[in-house]
Amino acid sequence: MSAAAAYIVQLPFPAMAAPHPEVAAYYQDYGRAFASAHSGYFVPDATLWELPLWVAHLSGMLEAIGYESRLIDLSTLPAEVETCARSILAATKPGERVLLSPLAQNFDLALAISAILMAEKRITLLGGNMATLATPGSATAIHRGPATPTSLATLLQGSESVLTGRLEADAVARWRPSYRLLESYRRKVPLLRLNASHGCLFACDFCGDAWSRSLTIVAPDVLEYEVSQFERLFPETRLIYIGDKTFGQSMEAVRNLLAVFEDRHDYRFVVQTHVLALTPDVLEAMRRLGVVAVELGFESASPRLMRSNRKANRDPDFFHQAIRRLREAGMRVVLNVLSGLPEEDSAAHRATLDFIDQTASDVWLYNLYNFVPYPLTAQFARIRDRIVDWRFCNWREDGLPVFEPLHVTREESFRFFVEKVQAAHIAVKRHALAALDETAITMPALAS
Repeated sequence: MSAAAAYIVQLPFPAMAAPHPEVAAYYQDYGRAFASAHSGYFVPDATLWELPLWVAHLSGMLEAIGYESRLIDLSTLPAEVETCARSILAATKPGERVLLSPLAQNFDLALAISAILMAEKRITLLGGNMATLATPGSATAIHRGPATPTSLATLLQGSESVLTGRLEADAVARWRPSYRLLESYRRKVPLLRLNASHGCLFACDFCGDAWSRSLTIVAPDVLEYEVSQFERLFPETRLIYIGDKTFGQSMEAVRNLLAVFEDRHDYRFVVQTHVLALTPDVLEAMRRLGVVAVELGFESASPRLMRSNRKANRDPDFFHQAIRRLREAGMRVVLNVLSGLPEEDSAAHRATLDFIDQTASDVWLYNLYNFVPYPLTAQFARIRDRIVDWRFCNWREDGLPVFEPLHVTREESFRFFVEKVQAAHIAVKRHALAALDETAITMPALAS
């Protein structure tokens, strides 16, 4: 008897069709800078920038509990309810299970699709970071919290109740993600993503990571299994993004990475970390692993703003020193900058602009975020009454904030974000011009 099928749906993102022009222009130059520094890197055209990792994790869990996982990838389709629903209906039969895990931008899209699918006798299962805002009846079953093989098995049995997933550390550590459904992304994404741990022991109020406030180490044999899939399914891709929320928070996870890549010398890595995690041991581990770029969680140059969000930061001078240590170790620094927090004011914004300018010679690139009050952030409960736009398609980083900030208007808050984008873009262009000048100096003169 063949296993029952469960269909994982990758929905389209409305923002991909109409990004903010200044943000789009910045990230075009961001991609060019990355490509010029790392051979094999490229900017994907009209598709996702990286593998939808959640598909691999869900697929692995489904297969572990006896289901045949199948992918319906709608990421390149228009974000239209009828178009997406017709594609899903054509691929499925009445009584089959359809898994939807939307983000804010396509949450309304997912709910509308779910209603059509249920009317056509499909079983819809809704999960992900927005699921806490779904009302009973908007899907056959709704899963809140991180999925595990056990909670997923319960959900797939047809329960109509709203479930709350509980982390089962051993199951989380040992399940094996399956990349079989993502083989079509070969040569279409510039990097792969790998986790050696899930979660974070910091408790920043703006973080919407469902795993946070706990830390689970991925078992070494699972890491080996994932990397062997990378070698088999994506042999050309040699840049890996380590998805651990804070690289170095667990030295056990770091040692596991070093072991699995000990004889795989042609891979290079991008990691993200907290400034307080940059110990000499962590820096040495980055060097041994082959880390080429470090994303540093900076967010804001305002210690007051960071304290109000429970971010254990230090003053800007401490960041200056950390950035220099990374540069001296031969690694490029990518600064994570977060605009639009509810408590941000003009002084905090100006301090961040000044920091971007002061460190421009040492910072390579910037990841620019604008706060969105996702329901799994601690900030969501705090400012829920200040949310003025509940049209979830507008919950996007490159648009007007959907809540009233505490100290400025919505329009001022968004202007702050655009000004940070502009400041980062100036710095990145300055690097590009300097690189061209250096090339001109070192190139031999051409005969006239």
